[in-house]
Amino acid sequence: MNAGSNLKYVLSVTAFVLVLPVMPCAVAETAGAGGSAHHPFLGGPWEIVVQIGRQGQNVRFPVAVSEEDKPEKLDKVLPVVGTPIRIRLKQYLPDLKWQTAVAEDPNGGIVAKLRAKGEDFSQEILLSADDPSRQSMVSTIGGITLVELGEPNTMKKLLPKLADANAVGILSVRPPGAKSPLEYPAVTGQTITLKESGYKLSIQSYIPHYSIDTKTKQVTNRSKEPINPAINVRVEGADKTYEQWLWAKFPAFAHEQKQDVLNMTFTSLDPGSSGGNYLLVVSRGCQPRLISKAEDEVRLQPAEPEKSYPFANKNYSFSIDKIIDRAVIKTTWSNNSQQLLHPAFVAVIEGSGKGQEVVLELDKPAHQQTDLGTMVLLYRRQPTPISVQK
Repeated sequence: MNAGSNLKYVLSVTAFVLVLPVMPCAVAETAGAGGSAHHPFLGGPWEIVVQIGRQGQNVRFPVAVSEEDKPEKLDKVLPVVGTPIRIRLKQYLPDLKWQTAVAEDPNGGIVAKLRAKGEDFSQEILLSADDPSRQSMVSTIGGITLVELGEPNTMKKLLPKLADANAVGILSVRPPGAKSPLEYPAVTGQTITLKESGYKLSIQSYIPHYSIDTKTKQVTNRSKEPINPAINVRVEGADKTYEQWLWAKFPAFAHEQKQDVLNMTFTSLDPGSSGGNYLLVVSRGCQPRLISKAEDEVRLQPAEPEKSYPFANKNYSFSIDKIIDRAVIKTTWSNNSQQLLHPAFVAVIEGSGKGQEVVLELDKPAHQQTDLGTMVLLYRRQPTPISVQK
């Protein structure tokens, strides 16, 4: 497998995993009626297994279709006994295909359309500043993270100052009564004076991978990479002095502390210690910038369309096809062929708030949040009973 095949999106993962005995395809002996001759182990008999909560009982529903090689519209209801929840099967797809595209949305953010290239390799990459699961692309050869700044002036005035070796991002401060935040380069050891309010801010330290011992409350750094970047800010005012941790990935958490009198947020612009990683910084009405690091030197350069930017492995690179404003990334499903290649059921979860559509792929657990807790659904082959010879 070449390095290019390792490229993937960073996706959020649900911690609760349903542990069920899944029947491996290879142990099945024959396909169900209508199964593809080329893929007999994908065919029925099938079932959908449902579990709600960690201690919930597994509920099993046998499922079948008229012809396993052909798509079919359904209206079959599977009631989860003892709950108001019903699983309504809407469609069967013998060959599921996922399609991802950019769609215009007046409420959307900025989307970057990139292309990674290498030896016999070319892949489109879509990054969205508004979607945490699509803000970054990481791989063994390097990565790209999309960062959107809300204020165009921040891009013009502050980014050039980030070439300072001690600069790690942007500190935004909203003093009491202020209509808009004040923004400063986050430079360790620097003291900032807020003239209107009289407060002084000193950035005491920066930790790229913040971790805390829940018992001793001791803060440590776990690595040089910006996994959980945070800064410690000392606030000095007329009537009180205190220190405040700000986390780039959890901006709201800092303000749950009662002592916080200033509304402060931290935007991390640390590309990491290794070469081949980039931050693509965007803002409405401004030319995008790329921030990277090489030999401990921070590099800031304009992000030029169609230009090739190398990863750590020089055989691979990426280019920027287009920066799209007010857009979102949408993933839709369709049926690709009338062959039993990638079977799936499209269902709607009813009876728990707004109906949720879920696509059930063979042997892939699907997690859904309901009023009763996390519900896990698994579409699989029915386990073959073990025969006992007498």
